[in-house]
Amino acid sequence: MTDALSRQIQDAFAATPYPGDERIGGFGYFSREVQVAFRGHGWRDLSAEVLFWHRWDIFLLTPEAFRYYAPAYMLASLYYHDEMDSLPDNLLFCLTPQREEYAHNYFAGELNDYFSRRAAQFNAAERAAVLAFVEDMAEQVPARSMLYDIQLVGKTLKFWRVAAART
Repeated sequence: MTDALSRQIQDAFAATPYPGDERIGGFGYFSREVQVAFRGHGWRDLSAEVLFWHRWDIFLLTPEAFRYYAPAYMLASLYYHDEMDSLPDNLLFCLTPQREEYAHNYFAGELNDYFSRRAAQFNAAERAAVLAFVEDMAEQVPARSMLYDIQLVGKTLKFWRVAAART
């Protein structure tokens, strides 16, 4: 399953555009490290070590950069889940609408919160790959071992099933 999911992720994000050097980090001074580390690097070029080092910086990525680097974070979570510390949980947190209004905003096209702006970046193939990733994580990761109270099977999976069904 992991290899098939890996191929789906790689294929879905193969043509995803690079956000631009100045559109990587979105929070000024605090995002400088991730901006410097990721600048000029394609998502396929980032090593597991670099992703691990920047596992908390996922929260600092602009919506465009989050979309672009999401496959690297997903693949690291799939292949090195136990070695990645909080990276898989941070990624799943970013893929979860923390409030019902965030999911509503996304589906209504009212992109006035950070989650809906990020989710709106993904195209249909990318949404399908994110859904497949979330489904795999829901099967593989016991809820009690997660860093956050994410409701992976509830909120996260429900959102991406509906989002992936949209064309």
